[in-house]
Amino acid sequence: MYNVGFGDCFMVTIPTADRRLRILFDCGSIARDPEVEMEDVLQQLWADATDPSEDQPRIDVVVGTHRHRDHVSGFAKPGWDDVVVGEVWMPWTEHPTNVEAKRIRETQSRLAASLHSSLQASLSAAANDIEREGIKSLVHLAANALSNAQAMSMLHEGFAGSPKRRFLPEDGAAMQLDCPVLPGVTVYVLAPSRSKDVIRDMDPPVGQSYLRLAGALDNSEETPHPFAPGWRIDLETWTDATQGVASVAPDSPVARILGQRTGHIPRPNPPQLSEADRKALLTVGEMNQAVAVSLDKAVNGTSLMILLRIGQAYLLFPGDAQWGSWQAVLRDDDLRRLLQKVTFYKVGHHGSHNSTPIEFVEKVVPADSAIPAMVSTRPVANWPEIPRLPLLEALTNRGCEWIRSDLIADTTSGRFKASGKTYVDVEVPV
Repeated sequence: MYNVGFGDCFMVTIPTADRRLRILFDCGSIARDPEVEMEDVLQQLWADATDPSEDQPRIDVVVGTHRHRDHVSGFAKPGWDDVVVGEVWMPWTEHPTNVEAKRIRETQSRLAASLHSSLQASLSAAANDIEREGIKSLVHLAANALSNAQAMSMLHEGFAGSPKRRFLPEDGAAMQLDCPVLPGVTVYVLAPSRSKDVIRDMDPPVGQSYLRLAGALDNSEETPHPFAPGWRIDLETWTDATQGVASVAPDSPVARILGQRTGHIPRPNPPQLSEADRKALLTVGEMNQAVAVSLDKAVNGTSLMILLRIGQAYLLFPGDAQWGSWQAVLRDDDLRRLLQKVTFYKVGHHGSHNSTPIEFVEKVVPADSAIPAMVSTRPVANWPEIPRLPLLEALTNRGCEWIRSDLIADTTSGRFKASGKTYVDVEVPV
C-alpha cells in the first residue's frame, strides 16, 4: 500500500518460478500526506516494478477501479508512457463503444462539470465562514467526479507494451475471469453489476453500516448531523417566548427565518418564511448537497470489486463499491462462500460508513483469523469521520490486523513492514 493520502494505490507482487507478477490497483489522491508527494510515490512504485535485469518498469495488470480522482489522478503524471503493461482493467461503464456505458459516463461528467461550476460561484458569494466551509466540501465531491480526462486517457490509450483493455465484467462472461497474463492466479469479478438497480442501490439500510446515530454512540461528537451548520439549533438555545433564540448566529438562515433580530418569537404565531427565504431554500445549499452526494455515490456504484485467488490466499479489493454491489455479492451463496475464505482485505472506500457492511465483518470474515487489512486514508476536514472508528474496532474485534496509510512511518512491528512514509508491505501466505 502506497501512502497517497486520501486515495488508493496498491500493488500486489506475486513471486513465480520465472519472474514476479504485478497487479496495480489504482493510483490517485485528493489529499496527500504533506511529507509525501505523488511524484515520490511514483518513483518508488516504478522502482518496485522494475526487475533487476530490466531498465523499464513492468506491471502485468493495471486496474482502474473507477474514474474518481482519488483513484486515478496519479495516472495523469508524466512517466507512465515508459511503463510496460500487459492488460488494463476498468469497469464496463468505461467501455468506449457500449451505448449504455457511454450514456452513464456522459451524464455523470456533464452533471459533475455543471455542479462544480455552480458551487464555485456559490463559494465566491458565500455570506460567512460557516456557509463557505459547507460549500467547500461539496466542491471537493464534485471535483472528484469530474471526467479526469488526462488520467482516463492514460488508462484507455497509454502505457508501453500495447496493453489489452478489458471492461469488466465482460458482457455475458462468467464471474471468473480467464487471464493468461496472470498464470496461476484466479480472478473473480464481483462488481459492478450490469443491473441498473444494483448500481443505483447505494445506501445501506439502517443498522447495516458503521454509521451510528446518537443513541448508539459513546462519543456524542461523532453524531452525524442531517443539516448544514447554519440550519442547526439545539434544544438549549430554544428558550421561552420572551427570550427568543438565545445563541443563534445573527446572520444564519435560522435567525432570519425565526426572527431573532426582533428579539422575540411569540409562541402563538409560528415563524413564517418570507418569499425571499422560500426562493433561497429552493436554490441553495440543500439541492446542491443532494446532487453532489448522489453523484459521488453513483460513480462509486460503478467501482470494480475484485477477488484474487493465489494458491490458498484470497485477496479482496472492493475499490469504493457501496451497498448495492456488496448486497448482490452477499446474497449469492457461491460468492458469499468465496468471501468466507478471504485472507487479505483492502478496506473499501477509505474506511467510510457506506462500504464494508456489518454483515461482511461480523458474519462472513472468519473469527480470530488474523486477516491483514489495509486502509488507504488520511484525516480530511470535509469528512472527519473517515475512517470510521466503529469499523476499525469491529475489524479488531474480529481478529483482523489493520493498518492505516497515514500511520505507517517506520512500522516494523507485527506483520506490516514500512520504510519511511511512502509505502507499507504485508506478506500473505499462499
